[in-house]
Parts: sequence; C-alpha cells; structure tokens
Amino acid sequence: MTHPDQLPLDTPPPAPRRTEEQERNAMRAFLQRSEVRLSTMHRVAVGFLSGAGLLFLLPVFFKDAILIIVRELIDYPATMPPEVTSRGAFMVVFLYSALLYPFVLSVGVPVIALVQLLRDIVRFYFTGHAPGFPETYFNPRFALTGIAFSPDESENIKSKVMIHQYGSDLINFIVPFDEVQAHYYDEVIDYPERNIVPRTRKLPLLVRGGILHVVPDKELKDLNDEDALMVSRETQGTTIIQDERQRSVKDVDRFNAALGLAGFVERPLHQEVAKTEVSLVRHALNLRRLVLRYFQALLIFLWTIFLSFGMLPFLNDNRIPNLLVFTIGYFLWALITPIVVELPVRWLISYFPPENRRAVLAKLEQSDGMQRFARRVKLVCYASILLSAIAVILEVWLRFGV
Repeated sequence: MTHPDQLPLDTPPPAPRRTEEQERNAMRAFLQRSEVRLSTMHRVAVGFLSGAGLLFLLPVFFKDAILIIVRELIDYPATMPPEVTSRGAFMVVFLYSALLYPFVLSVGVPVIALVQLLRDIVRFYFTGHAPGFPETYFNPRFALTGIAFSPDESENIKSKVMIHQYGSDLINFIVPFDEVQAHYYDEVIDYPERNIVPRTRKLPLLVRGGILHVVPDKELKDLNDEDALMVSRETQGTTIIQDERQRSVKDVDRFNAALGLAGFVERPLHQEVAKTEVSLVRHALNLRRLVLRYFQALLIFLWTIFLSFGMLPFLNDNRIPNLLVFTIGYFLWALITPIVVELPVRWLISYFPPENRRAVLAKLEQSDGMQRFARRVKLVCYASILLSAIAVILEVWLRFGV
C-alpha cells in the first residue's frame, strides 16, 4: 500500500472511511445548518414584503405630485398660433399628444416596476409545483414545505408517529370540527386520484403498513367517504397507550390533503438533503432577483418623484408657460431614466475590469430577465426623448413665433 507521503502532489488524499452513523450525523448537521440559512433568507425577504420605502412613496407619488401635474395639464389653456389655421390646430394637438406619451410613461414605468417586484415576492414565497407531487396537478404551496420524520431514521418510530397522528386529536389540530370549514379540504381533493395527498399517505400504503385497517366486511376499493377505518392500537413497549380508534375515510382524506397542501412528503434522509440543497439554490436565485428588483423600483420611484416635485414650483410661476415646463421636465425624465434603471447593476459591475464592463453589461441585458426590463425601458425612453424634443420645439414656436 502506497504511503500518503509518497503520492504525487496532484493526487488527492484517500477519503477516510466513515461508518453509516457518521454519515447520517453529517446529513443531520447539514439539515440543521440549512434551516438557519433558509430562515435568514426569509428574514431578508420580510423587509421587502413590508414594502419599506415603497409603501411610503406610493401615496406621495399618486396623491401629491401626479395629481397636481394632471390638474395643471387639464386646466392649462392651449397656446395657439397668431393665425388659427388647421395646420396650427394640428400642431397644438400633436404637441399635447407628444406630451401625453412621456407623461403616461413616467407613471407607467414605476408602476410596472412595482408590479414586477410584487410578482417576484409571490414567486419567492410560493411555488406552483412542490417536489414529490404530480406535475399535472396545480395547487400553489408555500416555498417552505412541511418537514417529515425520515422513515429510514427508524421505521418503528415512524409507524408510531403516524398511528398517533391518525388516532389522536392531532387531526382536529389541522382539520376543524366545523363541517363548513372542513369542507375546504374536500374541494381540493381530486377524487379518485387524490393527487393532493402525499404519495406516502395514500390509503393503500397506510393499510399495507399497518397504520389503518379496513373493517372486515369491506374492501378498500369499495369504501365511501362515511365508511369507517380503524387506526391501529398505539403502544409503548407492552403498555397500550390508546386503543384502536375509528376514523371515517373523509377524516383521513382531509388530514392527508392538509399535509399535501403544506408540501409534506416523507423522504429518506439523503433525499431530504438533496431537496434542501435545491431549496437553498431556489431561495438564493429568487432573493437575488427580488433584492435587485426592489432597488430598481425604488430608484425609479425616487427619480420620478424628485422630478415631479421639481416641476411644481415652475408650474406655479405665471412667468413660465406650463407646457414648456412639461416638455422640458419630461425630456429630462426620459433622458436620465435609462441611467437610473441600470444603476443597481452598474454599481455591481464596477468590480469588473473597465475594459470588460460594456461587453458584460450588453451580454447581461440579453440573458437576464431583470435587465431585459431595463433594456425595454431604455427603448421607450429614447422614443420619449424624441417626442419631448419635438414638443419643446413646437411650444417655443407656438409661444414665441420663433
């Protein structure tokens, strides 16, 4: 046998042999660390769910600046040329139309950014498909699914856990006594497939595993909702803790449906580790998008509110034509918004070598969904710059006859 010191430098040392118990302890330790990381990610996301600055800015945005600007646009008399002709009237109509586009854009872009932020929050907290359930059955579930005791830790303990769940009042801890409220679970159970029920809680498996028993004069396939199932006796050693208890098929189905709605599935320990690793990746990807989207939406709101309030003093000054204020203001908005919408990524890309930044940013705009939004905003803003520039020229010509 070759001594480790005699191995080539590029050869990794042989992995130490571990017992099965050591491997299981390593998996348990990983699951504990993962739960801490997941809880940290959700604490970060809570700050964005509360809205932080956006909840404060929304009433300011829609109640003050925008309403004042709309009122000024409606009340402002059109500037007509000295000789009222069809050509002059057309120019006035075109002027207002050219202003309408950037105005709608200045309101629509922040709102769209906010809607996309809310969409990312929903996608962070919920999933359309929980692992372990059929892909053909859609029922949104919370991203943090229920955790089951792994059967391969101890099949004996797992059986006792399941018997206690079905045989005690834990069923009514989830399924309410009130029939009207409990009927909710009947609506989500897709009979006869029962796709919402975890695969490890299907009735045939529960009967085969000795958790439930069918009454002697019935077959499992012939059972109706009100027919009885017997939950096995719960014991501790030789002591009987609870004798057999009768449950209806409907009670068991409702309880199993509640487990399915929580994304609850019994998995071996290694499968639980695999699912947790993927869950961490999913949360990291969604949180990355969520945080960047939040700052993008916040910056757009701040810039639009800053410009809108900056226009108000000039709108109240009778020496300056209001339409000229609008045209110059929205020209500036369309000119600077493409820079604002890319600021979060530009701040991050500053860590790259200067000669690579432009190419990296261009490639990111093509491949990243959030940057595609920034690219579309730039395109509509360029059109707004053109229309605002035309509106400025028309207003100066109509006002001063230049």
